[in-house]
Amino acid sequence: MKIRLSSKRLHSGKCQVRFQVAEESTGASWYGYALAEPKETLKEVVERIEYRFIQRKNGLNLYRKALYNMNTFRTSEENMMIFRDQK
Repeated sequence: MKIRLSSKRLHSGKCQVRFQVAEESTGASWYGYALAEPKETLKEVVERIEYRFIQRKNGLNLYRKALYNMNTFRTSEENMMIFRDQK
């Protein structure tokens, strides 16, 4: 799995990270956005992205069932959107 990253700092101090993932085994290509906290390292962001793709390989749903979560409990996974790259 190859991951390419680019980012921009938001007014809130957080970083919006755009990533592209190319899976060599399947040839699938994905892109997405993750919201990173100011104290979060690059390694932690990459690990979070890799973890989501490992979940998908293990049969867990990559896509969200709803755009908005009314629950007050938040995880770092909620700060990520993933899309299949259309070729």
